[in-house]
Amino acid sequence: MPDESEYLRKKPQQSRSRSVVNAIIEAADQLLERSGDPNEVSLQGIAQRAGVGIGSLYDYFANREGLMGAFLARLTDANFAALEQEVLGTKSIPFNEALPLIVDATLKMYLDKPSRTRATITTIARLGWVKPVIQERDRFAAVLTKRLCGEYPKLSVDKAQVMAEVLCDSVMGVVMSELWRDRTPERAAEVRQEVTTIAKLRIAELLKDA
Repeated sequence: MPDESEYLRKKPQQSRSRSVVNAIIEAADQLLERSGDPNEVSLQGIAQRAGVGIGSLYDYFANREGLMGAFLARLTDANFAALEQEVLGTKSIPFNEALPLIVDATLKMYLDKPSRTRATITTIARLGWVKPVIQERDRFAAVLTKRLCGEYPKLSVDKAQVMAEVLCDSVMGVVMSELWRDRTPERAAEVRQEVTTIAKLRIAELLKDA
Protein backbone atom coordinates (compact mmCIF):
# COMPACT_ATOMS: atom_id res chain seq x y z
CA MET A 1 0.00 0.00 0.00
CA PRO A 2 1.49 3.38 -0.99
CA ASP A 3 2.21 5.61 1.98
CA GLU A 4 0.50 8.98 2.26
CA SER A 5 3.88 10.74 2.30
CA GLU A 6 4.67 9.41 -1.18
CA TYR A 7 2.13 11.87 -2.60
CA LEU A 8 3.52 14.96 -0.91
CA ARG A 9 5.81 17.42 -2.69
CA LYS A 10 7.51 17.94 0.64
CA LYS A 11 7.02 16.43 4.05
CA PRO A 12 5.67 18.75 6.75
CA GLN A 13 8.29 19.10 9.46
CA GLN A 14 6.53 21.33 11.98
CA SER A 15 3.22 20.88 13.74
CA ARG A 16 1.70 23.83 11.87
CA SER A 17 2.70 22.31 8.52
CA ARG A 18 1.24 18.96 9.53
CA SER A 19 -1.96 20.72 10.55
CA VAL A 20 -2.18 22.32 7.10
CA VAL A 21 -1.74 18.97 5.34
CA ASN A 22 -4.29 17.34 7.65
CA ALA A 23 -6.78 20.14 7.02
CA ILE A 24 -6.39 19.81 3.25
CA ILE A 25 -6.89 16.02 3.22
CA GLU A 26 -9.84 16.27 5.62
CA ALA A 27 -11.40 18.97 3.46
CA ALA A 28 -11.08 16.73 0.41
CA ASP A 29 -12.74 13.93 2.38
CA GLN A 30 -15.64 16.15 3.44
CA LEU A 31 -16.26 17.52 -0.05
CA LEU A 32 -16.12 14.07 -1.63
CA GLU A 33 -18.61 12.84 0.96
CA ARG A 34 -20.91 15.75 0.19
CA SER A 35 -20.80 15.51 -3.61
CA GLY A 36 -20.19 11.84 -4.34
CA ASP A 37 -18.47 12.91 -7.57
CA PRO A 38 -14.74 13.76 -7.67
CA ASN A 39 -15.34 15.83 -10.81
CA GLU A 40 -17.33 18.29 -8.73
CA VAL A 41 -14.52 18.80 -6.21
CA SER A 42 -11.91 21.37 -7.25
CA LEU A 43 -8.55 22.09 -5.66
CA GLN A 44 -9.68 25.65 -5.06
CA GLY A 45 -12.78 24.36 -3.29
CA ILE A 46 -10.67 22.06 -1.15
CA ALA A 47 -8.33 24.90 -0.20
CA GLN A 48 -11.27 27.12 0.76
CA ARG A 49 -12.83 24.33 2.80
CA ALA A 50 -9.51 23.75 4.57
CA GLY A 51 -9.13 27.45 5.30
CA VAL A 52 -5.81 27.75 3.45
CA GLY A 53 -4.67 29.54 0.33
CA ILE A 54 -4.36 27.64 -2.94
CA GLY A 55 -0.62 28.36 -2.79
CA SER A 56 -0.37 26.50 0.50
CA LEU A 57 -2.12 23.53 -1.07
CA TYR A 58 0.39 23.49 -3.94
CA ASP A 59 3.23 23.70 -1.44
CA TYR A 60 2.42 20.14 -0.44
CA PHE A 61 0.56 18.67 -3.42
CA ALA A 62 1.82 19.01 -6.97
CA ASN A 63 -1.56 18.34 -8.53
CA ARG A 64 -4.99 16.82 -8.05
CA GLU A 65 -3.68 13.27 -8.45
CA GLY A 66 -1.20 13.81 -5.62
CA LEU A 67 -3.87 15.07 -3.25
CA MET A 68 -6.31 12.30 -4.14
CA GLY A 69 -3.55 9.72 -3.71
CA ALA A 70 -2.80 11.02 -0.21
CA PHE A 71 -6.51 10.97 0.60
CA LEU A 72 -6.86 7.36 -0.57
CA ALA A 73 -3.75 6.25 1.32
CA ARG A 74 -5.02 7.79 4.56
CA LEU A 75 -8.57 6.49 4.15
CA THR A 76 -7.47 2.96 3.25
CA ASP A 77 -5.10 2.81 6.21
CA ALA A 78 -7.79 4.09 8.58
CA ASN A 79 -10.35 1.59 7.26
CA PHE A 80 -7.93 -1.31 7.65
CA ALA A 81 -7.05 -0.29 11.21
CA ALA A 82 -10.72 0.01 12.17
CA LEU A 83 -11.67 -3.39 10.76
CA GLU A 84 -8.59 -5.05 12.22
CA GLN A 85 -9.55 -3.65 15.63
CA GLU A 86 -13.06 -5.05 15.17
CA VAL A 87 -11.63 -8.51 14.53
CA LEU A 88 -9.16 -8.34 17.41
CA GLY A 89 -11.79 -6.91 19.74
CA THR A 90 -13.97 -10.01 19.37
CA LYS A 91 -11.32 -12.57 20.32
CA SER A 92 -13.10 -13.33 23.57
CA ILE A 93 -16.11 -14.82 21.77
CA PRO A 94 -16.35 -17.67 19.22
CA PHE A 95 -15.70 -16.66 15.62
CA ASN A 96 -19.23 -17.57 14.53
CA GLU A 97 -20.60 -15.15 17.11
CA ALA A 98 -18.10 -12.49 16.13
CA LEU A 99 -18.85 -12.80 12.42
CA PRO A 100 -22.11 -10.77 12.44
CA LEU A 101 -20.30 -7.99 14.31
CA ILE A 102 -17.50 -7.98 11.73
CA VAL A 103 -20.01 -7.96 8.87
CA ASP A 104 -21.90 -5.10 10.52
CA ALA A 105 -18.72 -3.07 10.93
CA THR A 106 -17.72 -3.62 7.31
CA LEU A 107 -21.11 -2.72 5.84
CA LYS A 108 -21.40 0.28 8.13
CA MET A 109 -17.98 1.54 7.14
CA TYR A 110 -18.77 1.61 3.43
CA LEU A 111 -22.53 2.11 3.31
CA ASP A 112 -23.22 4.65 6.06
CA LYS A 113 -21.58 7.31 3.87
CA PRO A 114 -22.51 6.14 0.37
CA SER A 115 -21.56 9.37 -1.43
CA ARG A 116 -18.07 9.23 0.03
CA THR A 117 -17.67 5.58 -0.94
CA ARG A 118 -18.91 6.19 -4.48
CA ALA A 119 -16.46 9.07 -4.86
CA THR A 120 -13.68 6.91 -3.43
CA ILE A 121 -14.37 4.08 -5.89
CA THR A 122 -14.33 6.52 -8.81
CA THR A 123 -11.03 7.97 -7.59
CA ILE A 124 -9.50 4.51 -7.17
CA ALA A 125 -10.35 3.68 -10.78
CA ARG A 126 -9.05 7.01 -12.04
CA LEU A 127 -5.71 6.70 -10.26
CA GLY A 128 -5.26 3.03 -11.14
CA TRP A 129 -5.34 1.99 -7.51
CA VAL A 130 -6.94 -1.40 -8.08
CA LYS A 131 -3.80 -3.41 -7.26
CA PRO A 132 -3.12 -1.62 -3.94
CA VAL A 133 -6.75 -2.13 -2.95
CA ILE A 134 -6.47 -5.86 -3.68
CA GLN A 135 -3.31 -5.98 -1.58
CA GLU A 136 -5.20 -4.40 1.30
CA ARG A 137 -7.98 -6.94 0.78
CA ASP A 138 -5.43 -9.73 1.10
CA ARG A 139 -3.94 -8.11 4.20
CA PHE A 140 -7.33 -7.97 5.93
CA ALA A 141 -8.11 -11.52 4.80
CA ALA A 142 -4.89 -12.54 6.55
CA VAL A 143 -6.20 -10.94 9.77
CA LEU A 144 -9.40 -12.99 9.47
CA THR A 145 -7.38 -16.12 8.72
CA LYS A 146 -5.19 -15.65 11.78
CA ARG A 147 -8.26 -15.13 13.95
CA LEU A 148 -9.99 -18.23 12.56
CA CYS A 149 -6.93 -20.49 12.69
CA GLY A 150 -6.20 -19.33 16.21
CA GLU A 151 -9.56 -20.77 17.22
CA TYR A 152 -9.22 -23.88 15.03
CA PRO A 153 -5.51 -24.85 15.03
CA LYS A 154 -6.05 -27.86 12.74
CA LEU A 155 -7.51 -25.69 10.00
CA SER A 156 -5.45 -25.35 6.82
CA VAL A 157 -4.04 -21.84 6.74
CA ASP A 158 -3.94 -21.81 2.95
CA LYS A 159 -7.57 -22.87 2.62
CA ALA A 160 -8.64 -20.40 5.30
CA GLN A 161 -6.81 -17.57 3.53
CA VAL A 162 -8.51 -18.32 0.21
CA MET A 163 -11.89 -18.48 1.91
CA ALA A 164 -11.25 -15.21 3.71
CA GLU A 165 -10.26 -13.50 0.45
CA VAL A 166 -13.42 -14.75 -1.26
CA LEU A 167 -15.55 -13.59 1.68
CA CYS A 168 -13.98 -10.14 1.48
CA ASP A 169 -14.71 -10.01 -2.24
CA SER A 170 -18.28 -11.13 -1.62
CA VAL A 171 -18.88 -8.42 0.95
CA MET A 172 -17.39 -5.77 -1.31
CA GLY A 173 -19.55 -7.02 -4.16
CA VAL A 174 -22.59 -6.46 -1.96
CA VAL A 175 -21.29 -3.01 -1.04
CA MET A 176 -20.84 -2.11 -4.72
CA SER A 177 -24.42 -3.04 -5.56
CA GLU A 178 -25.98 -1.49 -2.46
CA LEU A 179 -24.24 1.83 -3.05
CA TRP A 180 -26.57 2.57 -5.94
CA ARG A 181 -29.79 1.35 -4.32
CA ASP A 182 -32.33 3.20 -2.21
CA ARG A 183 -31.51 1.68 1.17
CA THR A 184 -34.07 1.22 3.91
CA PRO A 185 -33.51 -0.18 7.42
CA GLU A 186 -35.35 -3.32 6.34
CA ARG A 187 -33.18 -3.75 3.26
CA ALA A 188 -30.02 -3.16 5.31
CA ALA A 189 -31.06 -5.84 7.83
CA GLU A 190 -31.81 -8.35 5.07
CA VAL A 191 -28.46 -7.74 3.37
CA ARG A 192 -26.61 -8.10 6.66
CA GLN A 193 -28.39 -11.39 7.37
CA GLU A 194 -27.69 -12.80 3.90
CA VAL A 195 -23.99 -11.91 4.01
CA THR A 196 -23.62 -13.37 7.50
CA THR A 197 -25.48 -16.57 6.57
CA ILE A 198 -23.34 -17.14 3.47
CA ALA A 199 -20.16 -16.54 5.45
CA LYS A 200 -21.21 -18.95 8.23
CA LEU A 201 -22.09 -21.66 5.73
CA ARG A 202 -18.74 -21.34 4.00
CA ILE A 203 -16.87 -21.44 7.29
CA ALA A 204 -18.86 -24.51 8.38
CA GLU A 205 -17.81 -26.29 5.19
CA LEU A 206 -14.20 -25.36 5.80
CA LEU A 207 -14.28 -26.63 9.37
CA LYS A 208 -15.38 -30.10 8.27
CA ASP A 209 -11.76 -30.77 7.32
CA ALA A 210 -10.36 -29.26 10.53
